Amino acid sequence: MRRTKRLIIREYDVKKLPKSVTNKYDIKFTPFTKSYFEKRVTYYSLKGKGYLVKQYMHYEYPESMLRRMTGFKLHDRNYQYWLCKYDEEGYMKIRAGLKQPESKLGFVTMKEKVE
Repeated sequence: MRRTKRLIIREYDVKKLPKSVTNKYDIKFTPFTKSYFEKRVTYYSLKGKGYLVKQYMHYEYPESMLRRMTGFKLHDRNYQYWLCKYDEEGYMKIRAGLKQPESKLGFVTMKEKVE
């Protein structure tokens, strides 16, 4: 049985994952978009999961939403204190400080490779 892990990570950090991880797992990065969170609000509203709706309703304020999200593990706990915004294409971007480079934020799905 293949184990699967999911975590929130920025694209820059995915590219820097050590070979011990990339050799053990098939890795797929999916960037967060504003429309993704809008769909999550609708989905959880229809399912009657109010606590999840409250988390995702903050999608207009990505920094605040990152602090509220459950069900995902952060690759770096400091992400929740960094600067976040959406670019013109709707992708969520994150940076550690004003003079630092931006990178897409999303989640990575890591499935254990079958040998």
